[in-house]
Amino acid sequence: MDIDQRLAALTRQMEGLLERDRVRGPSKASKIGQGPPMDDRGIYAGDDKARSPIAKRLRKSIYAKGGNVGELATAFALMGSRDPDDYRAGKAILESLGLGRSDLPEKSSSYSWTRGTRGDVADWSKATLGTTGTTGGYVLPNNLVDTVQKPATQQAVYSDLVTTVGGVSVRGVDMPYRLGAPPRATFQDWGVTKENLNESYGSYTATLGTLARIYDVSKQYLRFSAGAAEQDVMDELTKSMQLAENYYIIAGAGTGSVGVGDPTTGIYTALTAASSFNGYTTAFSSASQSTLLGSFAQAISQAAGALAKRSRDTTAVVVDANTYWEMLAQGTDTAGFWISPGTAPSGFSARENGGISLWGIPIYWDANLGTNAATKIAICGDWKAAKLYRGTEFRIDSSDVAGSRWDENLVGFRGEEEIGFNASTAVNIGAFQLITSAVAT
Repeated sequence: MDIDQRLAALTRQMEGLLERDRVRGPSKASKIGQGPPMDDRGIYAGDDKARSPIAKRLRKSIYAKGGNVGELATAFALMGSRDPDDYRAGKAILESLGLGRSDLPEKSSSYSWTRGTRGDVADWSKATLGTTGTTGGYVLPNNLVDTVQKPATQQAVYSDLVTTVGGVSVRGVDMPYRLGAPPRATFQDWGVTKENLNESYGSYTATLGTLARIYDVSKQYLRFSAGAAEQDVMDELTKSMQLAENYYIIAGAGTGSVGVGDPTTGIYTALTAASSFNGYTTAFSSASQSTLLGSFAQAISQAAGALAKRSRDTTAVVVDANTYWEMLAQGTDTAGFWISPGTAPSGFSARENGGISLWGIPIYWDANLGTNAATKIAICGDWKAAKLYRGTEFRIDSSDVAGSRWDENLVGFRGEEEIGFNASTAVNIGAFQLITSAVAT
């Protein structure tokens, strides 16, 4: 399409726009001072800025008819062209109308500015930084909220090691046991009185008590958190019950009674009772960090051997956290660590879920043993002999009316479960062995 054809097309387009504009009546924009002055021909000043042939011919045919509308339409049409001369001509028309790019303001000390460059001229422009509320911070989106970070808690160790009996609907369970192991039978001659023995029993009771905790949460927080508040409270209550079970199975003091205080007797508590249960607590006398005979493996072999003499298999070993890592660091400068991924004795191996095993016996660590009991200890045992009794299963109830919650617009979440545990029976029948001084100082 040559220049005449382009001109004719643009002219028809512009005249259609102008004809539509005339229906609304003449513009009164010039009477309030908008736009540059016109010359005696009724054409806006600055006509000489149009350099390209098409721009000059468009101005002669349209400017006088359409005023500002014609000027703008012509400028937009020219600037939409791919011809650089047309683009510059359209830009010149806008500048003649006072719509061109103006110079940037000078720097002011009362605002924050950011500096840019245009050719060799330094210009300054104001920046809306959004660093404060008044500079745009009020309109920024809210911060994203990540998952709540919490202190680490002790993992449940014992609930999978001991035997769990659920659905107990009474206040306590009697746990009888035989005093002493049954003796073997002996040969008895014909015609003589046969050996006659009487059995004797003892008994302990696992009294069920209620573990409970309540968290109060405002209803506004519950609504605005979109479920995050409920999830956090559920998580807290669940962990509280796990931690409680873990603690009382190992360190329950057994000083409470029915419905009052702590009725549980933990395994460590039973093993360190005054009677020491027939010597089921022993010290490892040769502990050393640098000799194999003084290593933790030797201590465990003594405890497992004591259990084997009582016809008990060692199903697991539990140590305090310090003992666990002291055990891993044992070794000599010449031989290296006794327990090492590359050079460990063949008796040690890694468990699939983490940690290590010694001759197939898993070794666990428990923070409760370091906090509530002595360190440098190891408890070996036939753990299934100990029984954890559960009443009704763990539950969470909620209320917004109990107490003053209705007035304060709160919701209370209460977690509860009933458990009973008394390790005295399992310890008395020889199912556990406590080793003290299991590692060197």
